[in-house]
Amino acid sequence: MNKPRYVELADTLRRQIDDGQLPVGSVLPSEISLSVQHGISRFTARAALAKLERQGYLKRRPRVGTEVLARDPQTSYSLQANSTRDILRFAQTTDLHLVDTQDVNADAVLARDLGCEPGEAWIRVSAYRTSPETSAAVSWTDFYFRREQRPGVPSLGQSKGSLRYLLEHLKACPIDRIDQQIEACTVPKAVAAVLGVPIRSPSLRVVYRTYSPGDQGHSYVAICFYPEGRFRFTQTLMRDGE
Repeated sequence: MNKPRYVELADTLRRQIDDGQLPVGSVLPSEISLSVQHGISRFTARAALAKLERQGYLKRRPRVGTEVLARDPQTSYSLQANSTRDILRFAQTTDLHLVDTQDVNADAVLARDLGCEPGEAWIRVSAYRTSPETSAAVSWTDFYFRREQRPGVPSLGQSKGSLRYLLEHLKACPIDRIDQQIEACTVPKAVAAVLGVPIRSPSLRVVYRTYSPGDQGHSYVAICFYPEGRFRFTQTLMRDGE
């Protein structure tokens, strides 16, 4: 099967980075120059550069251009999580990039993840996160909000490294409990394309259900994919007092 043109260009540029033709610190040709040089559209050139940026090879700098960041990028992002505060901190220390927003009705499978009845209406916001240090994509998240939370949805991702809507919500109704369900899986095709990892490569799938004091339902639910080598989750468990 032939690779998409943007993948072919990304592979070519990565080989040039590996063999030193494009050394660390050098600036790549512009999107227009790449499109002319390789006989492709500017959109295709942009997609190739975006793929390498998500993988941690490149960094786009305003008024400078696209700079080579690393030959062997360290793409793993580490999170020490021992409390709800630690888990929510991940939302504040990584950069969120929105992909899609849709109204959905939970089928039987999704309802089990969301802890709701089949047919219940939700707003799904799909996004990926990048490390602020390397710009590498470290995770994919599908957020599920209730319909009454719609007014806050347009502000998602407007604040660097945080969920503005979530932070505003926490001020009025702080989250005091997060149920976390972790399972091993493979990366779905659509998610793999955005994160720049092989289709069906190993991943962790984590479902977070958040609760506020006295909340009978969920504040929101997040279903996340953390691909192999991109994210490290550590936790310290203490023995209960006797």
